[in-house]
Amino acid sequence: MCGRYLVEISEEELNELVTAAEKNASAHSEQFSFIFKGGEIFPGSIAPVITANKEVRFMTWGFPNIAVTRSFHINARSETAAASKTFGGAMLARRCLIPASGYYEWKTHDKKHKTKYKFTLPNQAPMYMAGIYSIDGQFAVLTRAAVPDILEIHDRMPVILPKSLTETWLNESSDVLKEAIAELQFAPVPASNKQPKQIDLFNMVK
Repeated sequence: MCGRYLVEISEEELNELVTAAEKNASAHSEQFSFIFKGGEIFPGSIAPVITANKEVRFMTWGFPNIAVTRSFHINARSETAAASKTFGGAMLARRCLIPASGYYEWKTHDKKHKTKYKFTLPNQAPMYMAGIYSIDGQFAVLTRAAVPDILEIHDRMPVILPKSLTETWLNESSDVLKEAIAELQFAPVPASNKQPKQIDLFNMVK
């Protein structure tokens, strides 16, 4: 599962993203009237995603549930999404990448106590989570069964793709989900940790 993730980028990158997103919003007749500052991304937040042909677009985290009005999915199971009435069309034609510096998960100790963990790639490398999006500009993160090292925290994890396979996922085939990255680093998040390291997340779209 992925219930929160982190986007930390430099001011220069942010300006480039906003410029690209404004251009793409105009091309798709979308409204662009908000300020994106990065940081921790919550369900319902507007955040950057990368779509086919490396377009940068800002979308809302929360995929509409066709079975329940006013209900949304922030995650979709990669194993069953293609056969789902809710996600099948998007898996075929509307795949995306969700760039992140890392994501968060909580380990439950008892009813009152949980520990927040931050998951990153080795060397703090940019993370590209596989996702899908709706025609109305809402996205969901694809998940998979957690690898053994992560099971002690949670039984699901995002599908994280190697950079070399990102274009294949966006423009060609969903088969690359089988080659998702399994090696992650994780550690408890200190309460005072408010200044994550900035990294170059979006160089793939340049």
